[in-house]
Amino acid sequence: MLQRSLSQSQPIRMYASKKKGGKKGGKQSEEETEKRDPDEDPVDMDKMEKHMQVRLERLTSDLQALRVGRANPALLNSVRVQLKGGTASLTDIALVTVKDAHNLLVIPNTFGEHTLIDTSIRNAGLGLNPRLDKNAVIVPVPKTTKESRDKLIKSLGGMAEQTRVQIRKVRHDAMRQLKAAAKASMPKDEVRSWEKDIQTATDKYIAKAEELLKAKARDIEQA
Repeated sequence: MLQRSLSQSQPIRMYASKKKGGKKGGKQSEEETEKRDPDEDPVDMDKMEKHMQVRLERLTSDLQALRVGRANPALLNSVRVQLKGGTASLTDIALVTVKDAHNLLVIPNTFGEHTLIDTSIRNAGLGLNPRLDKNAVIVPVPKTTKESRDKLIKSLGGMAEQTRVQIRKVRHDAMRQLKAAAKASMPKDEVRSWEKDIQTATDKYIAKAEELLKAKARDIEQA
């Protein structure tokens, strides 16, 4: 049995589409719509799980960006810089490295863009106050206090819920595809088996998300 996945923005077909019969522009016959190849899996489990994994990777990236009092280049992953031709990700136009335990060093790829980078970091809503150093930008990362740690840990709850919602949406779209297959005379016991497999995968990825969040909470508490 294959594994599964899905897109956040719109439902994805998880089983192979059948070729339309008849003339170009003609509608598929009711008989063709109802038929289903019994050897064809109703849900692509590989694809479904890959989409769930994407949600986990996004959560991991967001958790890395949470400031816990130590310099981490991932803190600036979300920063976008306003250039003449539009905006660009900071990591695409500059090298971000650790200068020391409490400072990041940002070196632009193009001479003269350090002032734009300084402004963008300052306005990114991260609570950071960079300073210019010749053609580079130094970003001090303030030490955390008990109050700031408590706020960060509290913010994990919202991130956890958002990730659970995204993973469950993947599950919802998979179940919708399974329901469509069930209408095409799919045996009830087979439907129940697929429902169980889909739910098992969902529970697995939600559990992984919870573990990531618990580990981050411990990291923040010890900062």
